[in-house]
Amino acid sequence: LVAADNGQVITITTRGVTLNANVFSAGQSVSIYNNSASAQIITSGVGVTMKTTLTNLVGNRTLAAYGLCTILCIASNSFIITGAGVT
Repeated sequence: LVAADNGQVITITTRGVTLNANVFSAGQSVSIYNNSASAQIITSGVGVTMKTTLTNLVGNRTLAAYGLCTILCIASNSFIITGAGVT
């Protein structure tokens, strides 16, 4: 993911995505749609903390086939991920 992805919906079909440090600022977000029949990995890069909503799990997440998620930057290199198909 890159800074220009802020506010966008990114469609993926292979290789997942990586959320790198120092790309987004608090309040910025990106949505990801997995337009494939295979689960994709959303990787939190070095120095990035990515937590799920409700369960507060930390680390890489899996986005199920045809799943949709949103990642919200809540502080410097700290993110919340939520959506249908996120585990």
